[in-house]
Amino acid sequence: MDAPRTGVTVAALPCETGDWLVLTGRLDRRCTADARLALLGAIESGTGPLQVDLAGCEIADATAMGLLVECFRRSHRAGRSLHIVAADLRTHRLLRRARLSRLLHPDQASSPAVAPA
Repeated sequence: MDAPRTGVTVAALPCETGDWLVLTGRLDRRCTADARLALLGAIESGTGPLQVDLAGCEIADATAMGLLVECFRRSHRAGRSLHIVAADLRTHRLLRRARLSRLLHPDQASSPAVAPA
């Protein structure tokens, strides 16, 4: 019997210069399809740079890493930049080993600059 589907939550926050997506929870093969829909929808519907905040997200397996790569490629084709911010040390290490350190944005602030309502 499979473990219960806990999944990951994707929240979009308004940002002054583009989109800020906050992922929370465990991103693994069981919830990657749902996260993919939310992330690709944000890529296609928005403009400007896309910041993906992984402070509260655990990248659990290769499927999750593949999703980040797919989002990077899709955003590039859409003319948008995608950067991962606030990732844990393990995610930094995985991205560097996969030669994907260009996804990391270490100078980014730990919280979005929310546009006034």
